[in-house]
Amino acid sequence: MPTATTSKVKRARLIRGLTQQEVAEKCTQRGAPVDESHISRIERMVYRPRPGLRAVLADVLGLDVEDFEQVSP
Repeated sequence: MPTATTSKVKRARLIRGLTQQEVAEKCTQRGAPVDESHISRIERMVYRPRPGLRAVLADVLGLDVEDFEQVSP
């Protein structure tokens, strides 16, 4: 269950009932190859995805691409 410290990306994934692996597969199917370790790093705000992946993730998770701007470099 999401908490106050859960990132927007992780919160969106959990609300949709998706695993990190499922998100990675959906991104890959839409032309943005990524694995679950990348999704984990994005959720922990360790990694900021490139613009193409940001757009796909935003679509998959129902987020705005600006939601990824909070991720530290």
